[in-house]
Amino acid sequence: MEIENDGLLGAWLVDADGRAESIGWSHLNQPVEQGAWRWLHFHRDGPGAQSWLLDGDIPPNQIAWALMADDTRPRYTEIDGTGLLFLRGVNLNEGAEPEDMISLRLSIDPHTVITVGLRRLRTIDSLMEDFAHGDVPATPGLLVERIICALRQRAEPVVDELEEIITQHELNALRDTGAPNVETRNAFTDARQDAVILRRYMVPQAEAIRTILRKSPRWLHARDILEEEAAAHDRIVEDLDSVRERAAVLRDEMGTRLAERMNEIMLALSIVSVVFLPITFVTGLFGMNVAGLPLADVPWGFWVVCGFMMLCTGITAFMLWRMLRR
Repeated sequence: MEIENDGLLGAWLVDADGRAESIGWSHLNQPVEQGAWRWLHFHRDGPGAQSWLLDGDIPPNQIAWALMADDTRPRYTEIDGTGLLFLRGVNLNEGAEPEDMISLRLSIDPHTVITVGLRRLRTIDSLMEDFAHGDVPATPGLLVERIICALRQRAEPVVDELEEIITQHELNALRDTGAPNVETRNAFTDARQDAVILRRYMVPQAEAIRTILRKSPRWLHARDILEEEAAAHDRIVEDLDSVRERAAVLRDEMGTRLAERMNEIMLALSIVSVVFLPITFVTGLFGMNVAGLPLADVPWGFWVVCGFMMLCTGITAFMLWRMLRR
């Protein structure tokens, strides 16, 4: 995400009538009128954003430093009446991997919502377009709820795709009784790793939503919306758990088939080795450069030795055939 406008990527002032007005740096320190609120979106690495957040009174200093953290995990807490919410969204940027989830940091009070990001997040881009077209939430709480809902909605197709990949591998395993090829194993492994990474953030994100419901902060608008979101996040986690469990079963099946294929190859090599063992012995014996070798001076000795080797080979092959039939 490019650092534009010294780190201020978007700022909106929503009046008491629900009309949103785009504002700039000069309006950020002005007080908010009764019934109005504002949404400020910053790039964390913008010099102006860092200066405004760390040197000002909004948000509290401890929350401002938390917004600047290098690494975050989804959670919710409150400091001096201001909520601090860390979320994660799937990475839908071009050329990126969805499981490389992007951190979104929020500072929330009844009059101001501050969002801070390190990279471009499609959810925030879409919300800013909504503000530009007049589709504005009535309260800060509704904005936060809309962000949580949008992040979840963009994560669901990614989880569905992982389920489809695992389902396709299961169908392939039923149709093909042979050992899986390298491409199949790599695709399956990637899907399994993606599920693990997504679950790493979706579980604490669901818990962060429940923490908001337990604390019931002043900015919370409608509990039923967040309750539904918590349940939706639980369903995503359950789907990811299902993907992991199905992947584990499929991995065992792939391992079994690879082992069976390896055993078949080793058996074939063993049979070939046993069949040619008598021939190797005879040729080695008659290849010694010592005096006294039988049939060395007989014209038809070569054919006698060849016949003897064929007889030994036939007897060995017959014995192996009898053993394998048991």
